[in-house]
Amino acid sequence: MLTIPTLRSTPALASLNQIIGPQRATRLREAANEIHHRLDGGTLWHVNSTPAGGGVAEMLRTLLPLYAELGVEARWAVVGGDETFFAITKRLGVALYGSDGDGGPLGPNERAAYLAALSPSAESLVQLVDRRDVVILHDHQTAGLVATLADQVASVHWRCHIGVDEPTPASDRGWDFLAPMLNAAETLIFSVEAHVPARLRDRDIQVLPPFISPFDAKNCDLTVEAIDACLAHCGLSPESAGGRAPAVLDTGAGPVRLRSAPSVLSDGPRRLGDPLITQVSRWDRLKDMAGVLTAVTAHVPRGHLALVGPDPAAIADDVEQEFWYADCVERWRGLPAAQRRRVSLISLSMTDPTENALLVNAIQRASDVVVQKSLAEGFGLTVAEAMWKSRLVIGSAVGGIRAQITDGVDGFLLPDPSDLRWLGQIITAALAGEVDRQEIGRRAHQRVRSDFLPDREVTTTASILAPERMATR
Repeated sequence: MLTIPTLRSTPALASLNQIIGPQRATRLREAANEIHHRLDGGTLWHVNSTPAGGGVAEMLRTLLPLYAELGVEARWAVVGGDETFFAITKRLGVALYGSDGDGGPLGPNERAAYLAALSPSAESLVQLVDRRDVVILHDHQTAGLVATLADQVASVHWRCHIGVDEPTPASDRGWDFLAPMLNAAETLIFSVEAHVPARLRDRDIQVLPPFISPFDAKNCDLTVEAIDACLAHCGLSPESAGGRAPAVLDTGAGPVRLRSAPSVLSDGPRRLGDPLITQVSRWDRLKDMAGVLTAVTAHVPRGHLALVGPDPAAIADDVEQEFWYADCVERWRGLPAAQRRRVSLISLSMTDPTENALLVNAIQRASDVVVQKSLAEGFGLTVAEAMWKSRLVIGSAVGGIRAQITDGVDGFLLPDPSDLRWLGQIITAALAGEVDRQEIGRRAHQRVRSDFLPDREVTTTASILAPERMATR
């Protein structure tokens, strides 16, 4: 089943131009014109596997309205699948991260089931596309569409947002499954150069990091009052704070209604004066929420930890979230009462993506330290989001996190993601004033402004579709 997400057409170009300055704004307009001329009346399609949750969906909710303002015809389609399809794609995704996951096979039977589940989406797309169209397929859930679409459109490009820094037997099995389906793709686009497998390095490869949207509800500036209201809504207000959050908040992204109560597991409000330590991510083994829980409760003497993720039942293309959320709950329940009191497990509703984004924004802005202790990572947009908010971020030295943080300059890198004691020590040092959180936060913001905003997406796409490059294929 193929779906076309509904997008809010919020003007963003003027706001972006103010942030990036006149030179980059001019190049952005030129790049959009190049894409428009290359399409020659066709459409630029982006295809992924979920309309909400995860970095790809968030980027597309910014990118498609921006393209519309720039005069580029662009559309977004979401492929569907059955339970078997998402079980296979979860196994495949974990394999590409270098791990065995559930240990199940990725052989001919699984490939046949995967392609069969994609078949209805492929048939629907064939009815929608035009010979002049360009299609960009995102991640392993869509790779099986390459061959079908290649004969129907001007060009098909496949984009990979995940990977592993060093190949493993598991990642090799993942690429054994995936690589044969990519033969007809014109370009293979990776977020991190190190994630390109050796078997694909003779192909036309482009490296394109993801971006954050600085003017949407996830990253726009917020007043102190709006932040406090969101903290109250999520049960993170200090114990002395009273009153209820207003139903509607005025934000830089427009009015946002707070109507979906998060699921909050805690033993009471955050203590007055306790600094806030936060990790925002999916409930996923590779994001290691449980490791952050242990590191803070065992090795950080003061502070309140917020582990913030989506409703674990709400992400269709990730069938393991409920298991890993339950694992965190079990570990939390096993803590001594004094340590349990220092932790909140917060699951945000996915019913309204704008409300969800606003709550994440507020929690990150209220945080003294933001952590991203991934065991493996494709890119990790939550790092760039927190850096944009001038937070001190501590991330594992894996995947795209290393491409965002310069250790000791605009954040800190954890060399060994399993070293919980070191993580606790650097958090403790940061909270004790042993590092200049304000200066590091300032540098972090500047890094994101320079390298991880939407104009880079458009300018790189223009270069990928340049006629002279197409002619050499």
